[in-house]
Amino acid sequence: MRTQDKGRKVRLSIEVEPELHRRVKIAATERDMTMRDYVVRLLEGVAAEEASRKDDGEAADLARVSAPVFARDWESEEDSVYDELS
Repeated sequence: MRTQDKGRKVRLSIEVEPELHRRVKIAATERDMTMRDYVVRLLEGVAAEEASRKDDGEAADLARVSAPVFARDWESEEDSVYDELS
């Protein structure tokens, strides 16, 4: 989040089916939260989860690309001198 955006809020309006609205209202009430706070908490959780998956995916991509290169280097004649040191 940019520094200038801290504390600033923008409106998000969505239309949902009455049944979903009812279920969200019940869930919020059970947690002694407003619907707004409950939905914001849900959105923050989903956004964090998505960011984590993206980070995991990028790490997996890096591993997939780098593993063959490292394997080639580890199995080289030049690298074999280090095998005798352990």
